Amino acid sequence: MPRVRSGRLGTSALLALLTAVSSCGTPKQPQLKMPSASYLITETSDPIPPFAREAVLYTITVVDRKTGQPIETGEGRIFANTAEGARTYDGFEKAPGVGVYSARLNFVTSGQWAIGIQFHSDSTRPLEKVEWMQDVLPERSGKH
Repeated sequence: MPRVRSGRLGTSALLALLTAVSSCGTPKQPQLKMPSASYLITETSDPIPPFAREAVLYTITVVDRKTGQPIETGEGRIFANTAEGARTYDGFEKAPGVGVYSARLNFVTSGQWAIGIQFHSDSTRPLEKVEWMQDVLPERSGKH
């Protein structure tokens, strides 16, 4: 999301930006779409961006790349680590929706994290992996 700085832009520019955003209807949550050999995995997280020492809910939707059909009986996990060796992981649980799974990560420190998802449609199929880099913001003061 773009950063808005106060100053010379003033209230009118900020109001114009907010009007443009609100006129587009309900804002869509940012998604990351990642293909593996057999699946198309769509990832969202809450909050965006993530903060250190705060539970981050990851939700993935998985569909078969060839048929476009949702994968209902899949298994998998999400994991993350830093170059300094900090790690976190969680297994996916079935979430509301067709082909939807969720898991939570808690990043112990801010900075850049390598995140991966391993997933398969059932235990007879090999795990497939997708990966990305994620910036994690410093811990918020006065967390809620």
